[in-house]
Amino acid sequence: MKNTKNQEQAQKRSLSDFEHCMTVQLKEKYYIDYAMAHSKEQIKTNRKKALLWAALFVVLGLIALYKGTSMEGRWADVYLTGGLLLIIFQLFNLFHHFVMFPIALKQSVCKELKKDPSLLMPMEYAFEPDKLVCFMDGKHRNTVMTEDIFGVEDTEETIILQVKNGKRVIIPKASIEQADDVIKKQLESFRR
Repeated sequence: MKNTKNQEQAQKRSLSDFEHCMTVQLKEKYYIDYAMAHSKEQIKTNRKKALLWAALFVVLGLIALYKGTSMEGRWADVYLTGGLLLIIFQLFNLFHHFVMFPIALKQSVCKELKKDPSLLMPMEYAFEPDKLVCFMDGKHRNTVMTEDIFGVEDTEETIILQVKNGKRVIIPKASIEQADDVIKKQLESFRR
């Protein structure tokens, strides 16, 4: 009975009940920054593979073009066409990996944000030694226990708190600069 009453009291707490609070307004660029930071290794690996495949197939294409120009008949046309197709395909492959993939990733993030516009609304984070409580429009959104935070990632404009269950808490560095010293110290303590 006592535990039930304590849980009800803890759930009824509002934002004004917390001493250390910080307002966070996430923008599209922060989510894109996060997505690009987490895709950096994948992009790098795929670009290396694309360059290797391009080198291989361009050499094969050039060999096919040379062979096609040095012979006559129907097979000459097949070699010429095959050589051109190999080179053109690799140019499109390089274009995809170096230009289109980052653009497609950004568009994908923007599309997801349009599905859930609440991700762009202002949030209030209340900091306590044992937890972070998130409020949106004065209502409780979620709680993250500090013991579940196992690391911090830095990107250009944000820090990202890594939580054990796979969730991430994105906090703009501009918001941290405006926060009080207790919040700054607590965020710094997560860097283990």
